[in-house]
Amino acid sequence: MSSESPPSKRMCTNEKVGETVFTDENVMMNKQLPDVIMANEEDQNGHDISKEKAIFQSMDYSSAKESDSAALAWINSQKLGDFVMNKMSPGTGEMLTVTNISTDKVITHIPTCGGNISEVVKSAREAKEGWSKMQGHIRARHLYSVTREVQKQGKLLAVMESINTGVSIRECKNVMLAHLVQTLYHFTGWAELSAPEVKDYQSHGIVAVLLPEVDTLSQIAQQVVPALAAGNCVIVSPASPLPALLFAGLCVTAGLPPGVLSVLIGDQARQALLSDKNIAMLSAALSSKEECKSVVNSLQYPIPVSLSQVGRSSMIVFSNSDIDSAVDCLADKAFYASGQAYDSVGKVLVQTSCYEKFCKRLKEKISKLRVGDALDHSNDVGATASNNITAIKEALTLNTHLNSFKSSSSLPSNGSFQIPTVLLDVQPSNDIWDEVLLGPLVKVASFRTAKEAVAIVNHSKQGVGCSVWSEKNSLIMQLTKQLNVGTVWVNCHGIRESSRPAQYRSCTGSVQCGGVDLLKLYMAPSAAPRLSFSDDKIDPNLVKNFGKVTTPALPTDKPTVDPEESVNRTIKMFIGGALKRSANDSYRTVCSSTGAVLGSLPDATKKDIRDAVEAAAKAFPGWSGKSGFNRSQILYFLAENICRRKEDFAEVIAQSTGRKYDDGMQEVDTSLQRLFMAAAWADKFSSSPWEQKDPVGVIGITAPAQWPMLGLCSLLGPAIAAGNTVVVLPSDKFPLVAADLCQVIATSDIPGGVVNMVYGAQSPLSLALAQHQHVQAVWYFGYPEGCHVLTKEGVENNKQVWCEEYDKRKWNSLVQGTGYTINKHCYNNKVVVMPPGDTFAN
Repeated sequence: MSSESPPSKRMCTNEKVGETVFTDENVMMNKQLPDVIMANEEDQNGHDISKEKAIFQSMDYSSAKESDSAALAWINSQKLGDFVMNKMSPGTGEMLTVTNISTDKVITHIPTCGGNISEVVKSAREAKEGWSKMQGHIRARHLYSVTREVQKQGKLLAVMESINTGVSIRECKNVMLAHLVQTLYHFTGWAELSAPEVKDYQSHGIVAVLLPEVDTLSQIAQQVVPALAAGNCVIVSPASPLPALLFAGLCVTAGLPPGVLSVLIGDQARQALLSDKNIAMLSAALSSKEECKSVVNSLQYPIPVSLSQVGRSSMIVFSNSDIDSAVDCLADKAFYASGQAYDSVGKVLVQTSCYEKFCKRLKEKISKLRVGDALDHSNDVGATASNNITAIKEALTLNTHLNSFKSSSSLPSNGSFQIPTVLLDVQPSNDIWDEVLLGPLVKVASFRTAKEAVAIVNHSKQGVGCSVWSEKNSLIMQLTKQLNVGTVWVNCHGIRESSRPAQYRSCTGSVQCGGVDLLKLYMAPSAAPRLSFSDDKIDPNLVKNFGKVTTPALPTDKPTVDPEESVNRTIKMFIGGALKRSANDSYRTVCSSTGAVLGSLPDATKKDIRDAVEAAAKAFPGWSGKSGFNRSQILYFLAENICRRKEDFAEVIAQSTGRKYDDGMQEVDTSLQRLFMAAAWADKFSSSPWEQKDPVGVIGITAPAQWPMLGLCSLLGPAIAAGNTVVVLPSDKFPLVAADLCQVIATSDIPGGVVNMVYGAQSPLSLALAQHQHVQAVWYFGYPEGCHVLTKEGVENNKQVWCEEYDKRKWNSLVQGTGYTINKHCYNNKVVVMPPGDTFAN
């Protein structure tokens, strides 16, 4: 073979890797380049180039597998078990087999502690005092040390996540690990700033954290890190134990005090954790509604719960968008973590005029996706949990009539894998459209107008986030306001920012996702009553009987009114801006503290609750669409009208409660102050276009019994000031004040349906509100068993449930009766994320 090469086809050799590199631009563009390679078995220096020849012939990606030797070495060097007092403590319970679902190979066996978690709880209880009272600066230094250790061992953490959960190593490194580091730095800063910024808050104590099967590192960032920064001791129960145990080990290396972070392994330990009276708060991210129900049913004490069901995001593509960019982003984000994480796209809405073009390009892109070993960098999609694969196959079997296309990749012979699949022309009325299917499955539908797209997204059970693809700024700004999701991405998807507040919606749960609000989620206001009612378990008999309909009251033998002095008054419910009778035409007698008959009120039923919720839901779009300024003017007018009748209200309060007339007048004056404060806040809830505060929706309020007017106004004012509509169950002991208030509301320019009053026994009516699917939040001020039952019922559609014992909060206190502790329940945070762009990058 001649040693000379034509000048136009000059080649040189990379000395480091022995690869042949073509330096002439004309040769790089020459279509005959493969022929040059194929015509020679050696280059001009005599190096064998048969490997390069084979690459040009097949054009396949070669394997680029990440080594798992370091991860396996760490596993083999540890006596794995529960992590207690900064060391591994293998239990004596059954063995938990940990398998690499990409290869079906057993990684290790971990002995569990069974149901005996006394040592774990004891260590957390001992560490609680020191960690919670530690100076913010010292706590920040501890977290900073943890952050540096995580950065140093980032590759090991990413590999551990990949082999335990089956997520692609590329995503573990570039997304999950990056999110964990960013969150650690962010909350290290909040620990430093805790003294001036959250000086009126205190930690809960011991927080139980339940982690899902996939996305463990991101959920550690989302749940464990802010809880630690807030001064809590954390007990983690992971579904995938290896990443959590490694993170705990790194915390030891960083010098975290013993007992601050513990890890429990196994289902029995998780059940025991949920029933332990030392747990002050539960934070859980779970894979299904059934898991959510099971967890809440296992709780034995009424504690604050932050519960989210892993859902998937949506995407809206308009015809004036960059179609190629949208397709590329979808192909990447739809199968992020094999479609089993919050940020992965599950549903796509494409405008009709570009639907065919979009689907054609998407098919070309999806067909090239590679499925295989999660540790191989050349693979796009990793493994999928077997239970998720089963659910996908069952759903596809029931929808064989739908058009679809798949990746052309072949599946490995071993492991748990699912071919990436796209369903086309799915109707939103089809059950599969709203079904939460975790895995590499995407559903595509078409839409005509922006209103139609918003309506479809807002009626979804998955309110994590939605990306909007359009080049029309005015359209984007309108959609960001109308979409009922936690995050809106503009011409991008899945960008995570730990510093910005967001809040999941709908069946995904109402959970804070960033910023100082996430820190406050794991803290309680110092002045507010604690949400743990008692050290004793809730009486199961009281729980069982809560919500049962009581026997209608019999007519009293006492005269209800003296006809010579006054006219018999018929009090009705206030629904949809009108006074209405109860559906069952049943009334009950209301007596004063001395036993004198004051009047009769309708005894409402579930039918009346349904009517009230329907009226509130109908009024919500119009009321929430009003400006904050407009709502404030209406609230000021309401306060003005109440002031004109303050003597009447004071007299009713005195008669009902048995207190002095002057005390009643003081309660009316304080109630007026609460309405003025709510009016003042009405135009302060709105914020920048990039961080918005949306009203929650329809709120069911069970008012406190001891303050018939003050408690009602303290809750009603902020709720409607933020743009919500309400269904109120007034004090069942002293309801006549609410009846008089309805007359004032009816003449104060408040639109019909914004405020609805339903009278009757609070227990069955509160339960009806919690079970109603169109009620987005329940505020309950009653008995402990009521809080326990309503929390469980709210899981059905992950309502925001705010419960307190009826006589614990001091409503006449300015600190407890107003401010952030009440306002935070009136709105949901929304974040609008835009890509940084590259115009000014250089």
